[in-house]
Amino acid sequence: MKNVIILLFSVLALAACSQSKTDTSSTTNSSKTTAVSTTVSQSSSSQETSSDIQGDSYDDSHDDTQGESRDESYDDSVSYAVNLDDFIQEIPWEEGSKRTLYDLSFESKQKNQPPTIVLNTKDLNNEGKAVYITTTAGDVIFYPVSIVEEPTKTIAVTNNAGEKREIKVNTVVRVVAPYDKSDPLQIVGDTYFLFYNNQGTISLATRNFYENTAGTTLDTTNMVEYLQANSSAETSSTTPVEDETKSEAYYDSIRTAWQKQKDYIDSIDDNAVKQSVQTSHSAAIFEANRLEMKYPEDADMINQSLQKVLAGE
Repeated sequence: MKNVIILLFSVLALAACSQSKTDTSSTTNSSKTTAVSTTVSQSSSSQETSSDIQGDSYDDSHDDTQGESRDESYDDSVSYAVNLDDFIQEIPWEEGSKRTLYDLSFESKQKNQPPTIVLNTKDLNNEGKAVYITTTAGDVIFYPVSIVEEPTKTIAVTNNAGEKREIKVNTVVRVVAPYDKSDPLQIVGDTYFLFYNNQGTISLATRNFYENTAGTTLDTTNMVEYLQANSSAETSSTTPVEDETKSEAYYDSIRTAWQKQKDYIDSIDDNAVKQSVQTSHSAAIFEANRLEMKYPEDADMINQSLQKVLAGE
């Protein structure tokens, strides 16, 4: 009996011990599971945070890169161009009306330079534009020109005070041969430049006719600045009789220019030379343009006189 009691006690003790180990193992496994779960959760959270940061960084970087691209792609190749609409002037005309002009005069006070150059953006020639250069001897020389915009270029000009400075330009005035192929100043092919000066008006940069003499390669590091002259056209207040007198005077002046050039051509024996000089037709047009520049208020009257001369009247 005693042995039975001892055996029963041993069985109960073993069972209790086994249950204790099972609980301990369960608790341990549960703790490990919780730890793993926590680690996974933290890792996931860290990844999400890292992803957000990387996303924000990419957005900022992408925006900055686009900004840089926009700056680099900005085209300022013609930012120094002159608007030819600034040549347009409206002056008082008859009976309260106005007349539109398309030319500006430019002046230089520098020694041995042509004192005045008129640039007309609506001229009677194939180019539609022209310069009228008044020489130091007082002669007025006509050349057709083309005006175009080209990529920015740096040139150097000297002003009336003798100060030399560099400027950037886009508007190019290219001298073209007249219809009769004459080139008395030997400047056909020259490129001059228009630009806005510090006073807000337009300047014309030309060859330095004294130091960079005609017939030599144009030196864009030694150009002369011509300043825009002030225009002071007044209202016409003439009577019909005065108008008729002026019309006859304009006709005579244009006709004389035509006849003088014709006589000169007739006096030339060499046909090759004849073909190289200005025609009488061009001489008449030139004189009419000169008169219109000097008397813009009488432009219609001058043009009528020109048409009469060209028609042989």
